[in-house]
Amino acid sequence: MELNVKKEFGFLEGFAELIGSEVINGVLTIPENKGKGYFRGFRLDNSISMIVSNYEFNDDLLAKRFGSENSLKRILFSFNSIFPDTNPAIKNANNDLPSIQVFKGKLNIETFYPNRTKFKSIFIAIDSDMLVKFLGSNGENAIFKKIISSEQPILFEESISPKIQEVALEIIESDVPDTLADFFFKIKAEELICLTLKELLKREKTTLHVLNEIDVQKIYEVRDAILNEIHVPPVIKNLASQIGMSESKFKRLFKQIFGNSFFSYYQKLRMKEASRLLKENKMSVSEVGYALGFSNLSHFTKVFEEHNGTKPKAFQKNR
Repeated sequence: MELNVKKEFGFLEGFAELIGSEVINGVLTIPENKGKGYFRGFRLDNSISMIVSNYEFNDDLLAKRFGSENSLKRILFSFNSIFPDTNPAIKNANNDLPSIQVFKGKLNIETFYPNRTKFKSIFIAIDSDMLVKFLGSNGENAIFKKIISSEQPILFEESISPKIQEVALEIIESDVPDTLADFFFKIKAEELICLTLKELLKREKTTLHVLNEIDVQKIYEVRDAILNEIHVPPVIKNLASQIGMSESKFKRLFKQIFGNSFFSYYQKLRMKEASRLLKENKMSVSEVGYALGFSNLSHFTKVFEEHNGTKPKAFQKNR
């Protein structure tokens, strides 16, 4: 199946026609012969819109996002893999990595997802002018100004904080009456934007370099590759060479998109995986360390404590 996202407004109606369904009261339910789940769209006012999705398809999916003519006037926030999964055996989009993508500009991105990939996301779009109004004089902050005023495509990715996930759950589990629904969802959409901007404040000194879809695609190919082999310590020189990019350009673009150096980002992901394995309590601390590519267990303990504030043995014991 091929999903082409060419425009933000009217997307649900166009997609409903593609899969032989219809939008009823803002909700598009996936037919059983195609998969399961839903999209729910909100037009919160003339400046903000939101789509909540929780679905999977029976067939492979090729998703293509095309930047629109108005792409520099809208700032998009995509909260990916944000809802907890009741069935961890099911594979999720983006390697089940909860993340936020903030983007603006004409970047055409193509991504392939195998069948039964589960999508759990919230997508919010806001006019640049409205964001300026929200921020007021704070819109002069360096990173905010870059997001709002840049004439070049922008793409930032951040991890999802516990508070952001909490707000997301309030959205999908809301039981507010219909008379207050628009008011409630608008507040929650604005809250998610605010919490994301709080994370982006850490990038105040970020230097922006021109992005194009080919380079972005290559950077994400590398990111996905290290996720799939998190136990293999990567060599930046080799990774850059594999995607036909100089080492300096690779480092520069990776840090611009993800807000961290490549190695810091890798260590963060490796410690998240270590935390997951320790929580399962099926492996000892030493087994987890060796499984994640550490030859020196003292070094593993040190790195784990730096990221989690406690030693792995104490972490496992308290879980």
